[in-house]
Amino acid sequence: MSSQTLYRKYRPQTFADLIGQEHVAHTLLNELQKSQVAHAYLFSGPRGIGKTTTARLLAKAVNCQNPKNGEPDNICEACRSITEARALDVIEIDAASYTGVDNIREVIEHSRFTPSSLKFKVFIVDEVHMLSTAAFNALLKTLEEPPAHAMFILATTEIHKVPETIQSRCQKFDFHRINPEVIGKKLRWIAKQEDMSVDENVIEEIVRLADGSSRDAESILGQVFSLGEKKITLEQADLVLPRSNQAAVVQLILAILNNNRAEAIQNIDDQIENGIDLEAYRNDIIRSLRDCLLFRVVAPNIRPQIQNVLQEKLAAFTAGRIVKILENFLMIQQYISISPLPQVPLEIAIIESTSDQFEPAIQQTNPSTTVIEKKAEEPLQKKSNAGFPDPWLKIVEEVNNEAPMLAMSLKMVRSSGVIDDVLTITCPFTLHVERLSTPKAREVLDSVIKRVMGKKVTYKVELDPNLKLDKAEQKIENTNPADKLLSEKSKKLASGDQLWDQIVNAFEG
Repeated sequence: MSSQTLYRKYRPQTFADLIGQEHVAHTLLNELQKSQVAHAYLFSGPRGIGKTTTARLLAKAVNCQNPKNGEPDNICEACRSITEARALDVIEIDAASYTGVDNIREVIEHSRFTPSSLKFKVFIVDEVHMLSTAAFNALLKTLEEPPAHAMFILATTEIHKVPETIQSRCQKFDFHRINPEVIGKKLRWIAKQEDMSVDENVIEEIVRLADGSSRDAESILGQVFSLGEKKITLEQADLVLPRSNQAAVVQLILAILNNNRAEAIQNIDDQIENGIDLEAYRNDIIRSLRDCLLFRVVAPNIRPQIQNVLQEKLAAFTAGRIVKILENFLMIQQYISISPLPQVPLEIAIIESTSDQFEPAIQQTNPSTTVIEKKAEEPLQKKSNAGFPDPWLKIVEEVNNEAPMLAMSLKMVRSSGVIDDVLTITCPFTLHVERLSTPKAREVLDSVIKRVMGKKVTYKVELDPNLKLDKAEQKIENTNPADKLLSEKSKKLASGDQLWDQIVNAFEG
């Protein structure tokens, strides 16, 4: 027979052992001490946080022959039979398997008979939201006025799918995700009980992967124990832990914060060589950036899982800088599924996150560069009204604050300036024309243009297949070592817009 899993072996046997749900335990203990238990309960919350465990504890407490301050003694025959899952009067039902009305009618019929050995007949219905509408309707009357010897405990991970008519007949308890520190404390206790030595960074990684679920954390710890080592390091744990290179995520964020574009892009290449799923990697980046933002904005002590090297670096940056980086990785979601190269959207996000606006200004000493830049600006200055300097960059910035996805499209087109109160937007592809012509896009653009220009200015969208973006920038010699590495990897493309042009050209052509 296989050995018992950790989450079953160390399942709480009293309300005092229940972690992370003190508010539920306190209320139920008060009801038990005053003999004011309800006939129906509804437990809701994420998976693996103690809903079914609490239901079994409640079943033991109401049937215990010698309760102590509401707690079951776990010694009497009633407690032992429930703990060992051999009590005939405690019936657990998986609503995901028994969804029909006929199944519920059997439960209702069974509830009419008195208990065979215990004081109360307890029905624990797990994943109750899976019941059909007819099954819910059949349960209504019995749930409202069950026999005096019957108790119903419903559990669900999706409370919004449970009809209001069912919810109103139950005492509802909302279970919360468990604090990472609490989960970590229990994992260390289990390791001590099992006479195992587990490195602290392994515990931290398991807590991160569990995401507030005690059961998930204990399951992963059980996998780590299966390695058969008495002392487990992170290198050994990586053999069984889900593929998620958190150390690489930290190095990528540090490279971005240091404006080290070459190192950040090399980081993405390394993940491809290691076979890491880039979509999962992006999600890990977003999760870590969120933690960094909360660490920086709220208080350092509420995010203990932030690595020390990141804590030291984050102290030198404003929350606004972290928000911009986070936005860049969020905005590439729409391009990941259509990109022929999965790393390109991530490289674009890196380029946007390490742009010149975060770097010290460098004086240009090459006269030819100055001439090129002036030539590039002259057409816009000539076409603009005398009273209005080219407002395009300001418009894009304002749109980004209201509609980031629309701003992403605006970064891939160009404005020819304002003539007779008409702003002309030139697009290289029909995709851009369609996006900027939608009613929602027009509503946002009309509002922003009027605010920026100070008066009513209309805009029109034109298609120009020959439009080449950032032509002037292509002629400028690239002296940044990081940009040189990017040029080698992307066929000497010098900006995020040009990288995206390559993607669109692949599909247009």
